[in-house]
Amino acid sequence: MLTILSPSKTQDFSLLSGVASSYPRQINQTNQLMVLMQKMSKPKLAELMSLSKTLSEQTYKKTQNFEFKDNPQNTKQALFAFKGEAFNHIDAKSFSSTNLIFAQSHLRIISGLYGVLRPLDLIQSYRLEMATKLANKNGRNIYDFWENTITDILNQDENEIIINLASNEYFKSIKKNRLKAKVITIHFREKKINMYKTIGVFAKQARGAMVNYLITNQITDSILLKKFNQDGYTFNQQHSSESDWVFTRG
Repeated sequence: MLTILSPSKTQDFSLLSGVASSYPRQINQTNQLMVLMQKMSKPKLAELMSLSKTLSEQTYKKTQNFEFKDNPQNTKQALFAFKGEAFNHIDAKSFSSTNLIFAQSHLRIISGLYGVLRPLDLIQSYRLEMATKLANKNGRNIYDFWENTITDILNQDENEIIINLASNEYFKSIKKNRLKAKVITIHFREKKINMYKTIGVFAKQARGAMVNYLITNQITDSILLKKFNQDGYTFNQQHSSESDWVFTRG
């Protein structure tokens, strides 16, 4: 069983020591995208990503400082580098070495720049969302750039079931018809009067909490996921289907 998660725009590259690391498997494609972005002026980059003046300054600097060597400086393992609502609910710093080994085999982070990341893959600070309309050799946007390669990497990982905790923006980068694994998409909903609604920030937090639950309990059987009951969520059989599992609270 493999779980997929979206990255976050917020990142933390403060020093981390004593944790094993690995190297991104699609770094050649990463470098191709970075070459394209480094050719852009600051105003063009800001326009492409709809950035404020402050963010455009930061993003342009990150892009220009990106290193194209085998062991770049200022890197950090993806699981520890990404922050934001989901990752703030993954208590990675408390993981044992056994937990990290399990995560490395059973968790993947889908990235606009890096493709498919394992938790311990070293990344540099960047900003590039999957929906960005960056023209490239394969088409008009990042989806076109990655074509089938994200799907192919997931197939190489050889899992019968993929638990989808990624956002729609990132899951769209996967060609579901080419995927060998069965996909189960997880939904988190809040009770509002007489109906259940998805609240974005709460859904992100719950995705992170579920990843934390999966890793600390080393769950490899999808059925056991139905026992997830963190932060008041419970599996809702009535609102679920075979491929869409709904967890509700309230």
